[in-house]
Amino acid sequence: MRRRTKILLICGTLAAVTAFGGWAAAQNAGLRYHRGDAERISASSFEETVRAVDALAEALHKSVYATDGGMCARVCGEAYAEASAAGSAMLALPFATQELEQLAAFLNIAGDYAISLCPSAASEGFSEEELAHLRTLSDAAADFSESLRGMQQDLNAGDVRLDSREKRLRNVGEETGVPLSARLLDYQAGLTPMEKFSYDGRYGCEKTPKAGYMTEEEMQRAAADFLGIEPDALTLLYRYEGSEGRRCYRFEDSFLCVSRRGVESMSRPRLVSDVNLSEAEGREAAESFLTQHGYEGLVPAGAEDLGGVLRLRYCSSQDGADCPDNAVTVSVALDDGSICGFSAEDYCSEEAQVRWLVDEGSAAAALPESLTLRETRRLICKSPGQRDTACYAFFCQDAEGRGVTVYVDAATGRQCRIEF
Repeated sequence: MRRRTKILLICGTLAAVTAFGGWAAAQNAGLRYHRGDAERISASSFEETVRAVDALAEALHKSVYATDGGMCARVCGEAYAEASAAGSAMLALPFATQELEQLAAFLNIAGDYAISLCPSAASEGFSEEELAHLRTLSDAAADFSESLRGMQQDLNAGDVRLDSREKRLRNVGEETGVPLSARLLDYQAGLTPMEKFSYDGRYGCEKTPKAGYMTEEEMQRAAADFLGIEPDALTLLYRYEGSEGRRCYRFEDSFLCVSRRGVESMSRPRLVSDVNLSEAEGREAAESFLTQHGYEGLVPAGAEDLGGVLRLRYCSSQDGADCPDNAVTVSVALDDGSICGFSAEDYCSEEAQVRWLVDEGSAAAALPESLTLRETRRLICKSPGQRDTACYAFFCQDAEGRGVTVYVDAATGRQCRIEF
């Protein structure tokens, strides 16, 4: 009996070992497959990065020889496409791209600057100042491309290896060679920061501090007056870094953000379970609040029902034109009409410096004949570089009945934006 038991135990153990060995072999095969797949993706991403940066340098260098508007716009389009491709390829590399923020920023600026020149370059070509900036970007891209080519050669020779997201045990399966991420970081560390320049693009806007001259005591007084309490009742939570001197105060369940211009935002988190007021009554409460705090002459610019809370947007107006990007928002609780949110961070009381050189009739000439005009509005909008632009918004309808809005610059009479 004992012999039979021993035989059964041995057989069971052998079966377990065999099963475990088979499972381990399958897992190892799967690991090798996924590891190889990850390496192929990483290698492909790096190769695409090298190709795209090389093509970006070439496209930017073409700008020196482009003379007619069509070629100038084509060169800008090529540079934007290659910069976007290089940035996307870098995102697929197996390491944290935030560590390479300077290289990513260069690609973003190069592409953004190129695409921002397309409208003017198509008709006027490049100015001397624009050519100087393009040359600078071209030289930087060529240097980046040359460095990447060197890394590519070292990678093929085995002196550089691709990074891996796989977490391995220390001293187990370690690979030889310098990680690619280390080489890129070394290259980035040796870069000379580019001289900043301003242009009308997403990354070219000049971020100047908003004007304001309040002292800290006046800021606290403004916050207290906003809530109708004494300054001593406020609690200073924290100070923001920067020249605008922002402060955050608290009173009971209210939080206020104040800069040297005055109160910029207020929040009063609360749960609204019942809806006792209509939208008209909520709007009346919001407009009364704005008037009470000195925000006059604003016009409605949109409303949103957040389920018991009505968020309203009001914008300024100038020269008979609405300024949709210069606005304040007010959130009203529809159970008792109290104000539970306010923001004036995007609002400026100063007038926009814009020119209306083209009348509405001349601006309408920029519309294609295939569109049927339904409504026209005068607006002062922000350009991609956050510059005030006077324009006519033509709300149209195409042959299929789809709404199309065409914005025409009131200074040049050219289309500046199309929206569906």
